[in-house]
Amino acid sequence: MTTALQNSTVRDGRFLPDDLSLYIGKKTLVKLILEGIEDLNAWAPGGEEIGSWNPNFRPAMMLTLLAYCYASGVFGSADIQLATEHDQMIRYLCAKNYLNLPVLREFRRYSRDRIKECLATVLQRVWELRFCDEDDHPMPAASYLGVSFGWWLNRGPTPDFRAEAEQRIVRAVRADSMAMDW
Repeated sequence: MTTALQNSTVRDGRFLPDDLSLYIGKKTLVKLILEGIEDLNAWAPGGEEIGSWNPNFRPAMMLTLLAYCYASGVFGSADIQLATEHDQMIRYLCAKNYLNLPVLREFRRYSRDRIKECLATVLQRVWELRFCDEDDHPMPAASYLGVSFGWWLNRGPTPDFRAEAEQRIVRAVRADSMAMDW
C-alpha cells in the first residue's frame, strides 16, 4: 500500500486499516467478535433465530462471519464466498457450510444494526488494545504501515467507532451492488 493511499485513508476519517488482524491477529480478532456478540445477545427477541428457514446458518454464526469479514477487509458477498477457499479462519467460521450469496445479503439487510453494533464494539476494542493505555489516550509511538498517528494526540475525543462500522457496511453493500451491475 502506498503512502498516498494510507494518507488518504487517514484524511477520509478512517483511523484503522481495513484488515484489523494485521494489528491483533486472526484468533484475537475472532475472540473480540465473539465477546461483542455475547454483549449484544445474537438471538432475536423470543429466542427465535433470524433466517431459520436455512438451518445451516444461525444468526450467531452469520453475525460472527460478517463481522470478521468486515473487520478483516473482505466486504463483498462474492469475495466472502471466495475467501472460504483461501482463508482458513473464514472457512472455520462458516462451519464447513457452503455460503449462499442471497442468504449473506439478506442477513446483512435484516441484521444491519446488530452487525454495526458488533463491529463498532470490535473496532473500539482493537483501538484500545493497539493505541490506548489505561487513560484512553493514544500512545505516541503508535503507527501502522508508515502512517503516523501523532496528529491524533492533539485531536481530542475518541474516534466514532459506530461511523466507521457503518462505513464498512456501506462498502459491503456497494461491493455487492457493483458486482450485480457487471
